[in-house]
Amino acid sequence: MPASVRKMDQLLVNVLGFARRTGRHQIYILELDGRQVVRTLISHGAREISDDLLSTMAQQMGISTPQLKKLLAGELSRTAYLEILHQRGIV
Repeated sequence: MPASVRKMDQLLVNVLGFARRTGRHQIYILELDGRQVVRTLISHGAREISDDLLSTMAQQMGISTPQLKKLLAGELSRTAYLEILHQRGIV
């Protein structure tokens, strides 16, 4: 199930609190306590994110692909996401 780039952008920026930087690609960075914790990117011009790219983004975000799909569906909150990162020792 491909995801729309717009929905992913809204999830990363508005829900999870990532900062968006634009350059050759749209780069999304999650900083906590002044430290970069997670980083992922989306190419300009893309309209949909394939399952392969979704899997890669999930790895970069420190979660599994099913967890990322739950975030996109609104079934996981920012707090739950940060808890997953904490459990995995990323935060």
